[in-house]
Amino acid sequence: MSIASMIANHGQTISIQTKGSGSTDSSGGIIEAWSSATNSTAFVQVRAGGEAIEGGGERYAPTATIYIEGVSSIGIKDRIAYDSRTWSVSSVRTPDERSTGDSLAYTIVEATEVFG
Repeated sequence: MSIASMIANHGQTISIQTKGSGSTDSSGGIIEAWSSATNSTAFVQVRAGGEAIEGGGERYAPTATIYIEGVSSIGIKDRIAYDSRTWSVSSVRTPDERSTGDSLAYTIVEATEVFG
């Protein structure tokens, strides 16, 4: 089954949030801001991730491959909200980077779940 038909038959609505201008709090910490969301149709494949190390401790980090219908204006460090979970985009592969016949049908995104 092709990716285009997987999106058509099993596609879900996702919300793409682009990174806005952030600010700094009183102690010098960075406060991130996200713009209003754009909805798209996508096929999402969630898989078990590796054990990421943060602050000296191991943390389970699920990853997802997201196939977005059409050409999407999404970039690295944008976020995707799907199924009550938030995902941070780590790579984007646009249709013009592929040479196959169905290259105009979808954008491929790799993302890692954001906690907290």
